[in-house]
Amino acid sequence: MSVYVNPYNHLSDSVERQLAHSVNLSNRPFSALEGMAIVAKAISSAAGSFGRYLQQVAEALNEARAADARFSGSQW
Repeated sequence: MSVYVNPYNHLSDSVERQLAHSVNLSNRPFSALEGMAIVAKAISSAAGSFGRYLQQVAEALNEARAADARFSGSQW
């Protein structure tokens, strides 16, 4: 009989480190609500970073299209 182990049920190292640090600072038991708040903050930060990345990609594509439009009509 084999047992299936989900490899995705572990927290990332940075989240684990932050959870452990917050527990050590407060000297009280860890609450699940605090853990969810830390994870939500990390997800929010990641979403903001991803949004900024998409904006930079869109700007770069627009600049490339503008440069291509300028040079596509020229005679080489």
